Amino acid sequence: MSNIVYSVLAEVVSIQKYVFGSNKLKENLGASWLIQEIYKKTLEKAVGNISTGYDFNAWKETPAEFKMKNGAEFEVGYIGGGNALLFFKNKEDAENFIKKWTASILYLSPGVTTAVKCSKFDLDSSFSEELSKIFAELHENKYSQIPNSIIPRHGITAECSHSGYSMENCWSDSENTYLSAVAMAKINASELAQKELEVENKYCYTDKLDELGQQKGESHIAIVHIDGNGMGKLFQDAKTLEELRNLSCSVKKVTSDSFTELVRHVVDKFPEIEAAFGYDEKHKWPEEKGKKIMPFRPIIIGGDDITFVSEGRLGIYLAKLFLEFFETNGKDIKDNEGRGLSACAGVAITKTKYPFYRGYELSEELCGNAKKRRLKKEDQGSWLDFHISYGGFSGTLSSIRDSHYKTPLGELIFRPYKVNSTDERGFETFVRNTKELKNSFPNNKIKELRQVLTLGDVSIDRFMKHIDARGLKLPKIQGKNYHTEIFENKITPYFDMIELMEFYPSFEL
Repeated sequence: MSNIVYSVLAEVVSIQKYVFGSNKLKENLGASWLIQEIYKKTLEKAVGNISTGYDFNAWKETPAEFKMKNGAEFEVGYIGGGNALLFFKNKEDAENFIKKWTASILYLSPGVTTAVKCSKFDLDSSFSEELSKIFAELHENKYSQIPNSIIPRHGITAECSHSGYSMENCWSDSENTYLSAVAMAKINASELAQKELEVENKYCYTDKLDELGQQKGESHIAIVHIDGNGMGKLFQDAKTLEELRNLSCSVKKVTSDSFTELVRHVVDKFPEIEAAFGYDEKHKWPEEKGKKIMPFRPIIIGGDDITFVSEGRLGIYLAKLFLEFFETNGKDIKDNEGRGLSACAGVAITKTKYPFYRGYELSEELCGNAKKRRLKKEDQGSWLDFHISYGGFSGTLSSIRDSHYKTPLGELIFRPYKVNSTDERGFETFVRNTKELKNSFPNNKIKELRQVLTLGDVSIDRFMKHIDARGLKLPKIQGKNYHTEIFENKITPYFDMIELMEFYPSFEL
């Protein structure tokens, strides 16, 4: 007779849309904290009396032990990557858990949408086959019905200015504003999120986008989205529950360690960052309660999903550093072909006041574009793409680049770039050539080059003769003729270099 238990596979749907559905950083932070709590206290409370005194960290501490095979009433399979896999001995307990858990989410985190699948799990069958079957059923559930998790707005109710939903809660601010339940839950959670994340005694994080280190008149921020490569397949290839648990814990540790290294690096570089941004004894770096504000702020730190915001000139630099740390820390976690962990990053540099969610969407598109280039090149490393918006923008990334970054001679956009690489599209090559261009060309010639890039052959020929007469040479890429032709195969690397000069730390150039 088969050894049957009941599995519950749960997923939080559209996490990014929920977290970044507001232009207020405080609400983004609160939303991120609420998402984390769904698989912590909210889940533990919903389990309730099913398994009194159960240790919710047991699956991490003893991954090889599968208690359900010894008759346990309940067990956490694993939690990670936006999913939770739970096991129950009885179907009734599994269904009661789902009711309590989803009801708690409706009350504590309005606006969050979940998908859940409860099904039989044969302990005597292949674990990977049973797991694949559950994920397929969950996928079908997710798209067959979309539960309503928000109080509907009617014609007689006013619209919340923060969320666009119905106003039903009074916010005790200076004006006693009415907000939606969704916005109120995020605001209330933001205080808990702020307390949870600390740096060193001398530094702190802010929940204000305009206090990341921008000087007066400098109003750009960088929204950075990073996503691991091939993570779905890596988890689906797990043959046993032990392997799945170890993988979940290992990936989370790699992400956590990489972020810790990033924080440590910023703290070590703080004097150089202050000097690069024009702060000195007279012009002090922004502070809160006697502590210097960090020039970046994490919003989501998931298993392989990272989003943070920074001062505009640090976004590309910090994204590159995180990818390097992630690759180094994840080199021992191999896939079936023996390759270590890698990730891709998208950096959207926008005006501080520009709609935050639109900026985040662009960073996601940029990350996706980096992944596409990686697949096209059949390369397994980490790639980075970026976009700098000097004003407003509309449309998709591809439509923006097709409309504004193409000339009669070809494309101005050379990116994305591969991190830890010195080949033609290597980020190291990109920075080295940018440094060479910045330090060998006077500013007026760099401005002239930027203009010439958008013109025709005659203007380029005239420019090349002029700089040659002055003994100036454009940076050279091995095996290519960009330094003599500017465009080759209808593309040029020099526009990227000119943009990087403005949005990369001066101490690196």
